[in-house]
Amino acid sequence: MKFNQYAVYRVDQTTPGRELWHLSYEEAKSKKLLIQSAYYKQQWLEQMTPNDTAITIWNRNKDRMEVSDVIVINQDGELNAYYVSENHISLVSGFIRWNTSGALIFMDTTNYHFEDRNGSWMATDYIIIDGKQFFLMEHEKYGRQVPGVILDAYGKIIADKVRNGFDEASIQQIKNQIRAVEKPKVTIREQAKERYEIWQKYYVNGEYLRAAESGGEANYDMVDGQVNNQKKQAEKPAQPKKKKKRESVIHKLHKKQIEIAIRSGKPVPKYLEQNRELNRR
Repeated sequence: MKFNQYAVYRVDQTTPGRELWHLSYEEAKSKKLLIQSAYYKQQWLEQMTPNDTAITIWNRNKDRMEVSDVIVINQDGELNAYYVSENHISLVSGFIRWNTSGALIFMDTTNYHFEDRNGSWMATDYIIIDGKQFFLMEHEKYGRQVPGVILDAYGKIIADKVRNGFDEASIQQIKNQIRAVEKPKVTIREQAKERYEIWQKYYVNGEYLRAAESGGEANYDMVDGQVNNQKKQAEKPAQPKKKKKRESVIHKLHKKQIEIAIRSGKPVPKYLEQNRELNRR
């Protein structure tokens, strides 16, 4: 059984967040001020009742809340933050930021490229479930005109063809994925391998190949992670492979002895010098 609770945070006047003090959510957004936990201090933490919602918590605590406070609710493993204005509360994204080691996706991620999709994508929203971050990726050009994709912090696709952001259906997909991973107990080595492969595809396929393609493709629409339209190189006749002369163990040993002598500032023994001269001829 999950422990459902909520916490109330207040602006810390000793941080740049003091500009948020007593501003409504709309005023804060119009001034493009960051609303994040680094600018706040927790005031109190309480357990939720079975029928609690963000609205009931706000109504119950109005007398001790200030405009610009933030209510953070942890319910059934799902974490959400709500900004307090005078007459309403607003769901706010990005209040709590995870410093996940090896993470690939963040709320400021832009120009993200998939192997099997056209164009560039950006993170537009996120949710925290069971202590894990999940990001809604939308097409930078077409926005919600095309279905979105939900990724975890490491770039793994959790839900595809997302039409309504983090609605009940997509949240259920996320929870199903979490359960599916928990059952087989994926090893740390397997997780690291999978994350490295995604990272490699993103940075190699997404950055290096795009740079290579930009000078060789007919137009930008053909920049797809695969270098096309390249001039065919004239095939060179196959050259017979030369057999490499194997280096003897003794010769390797002598080379190592010379390296050690030079590194330590000692004179190279005469017999080693002679061998070196012979091998140069």
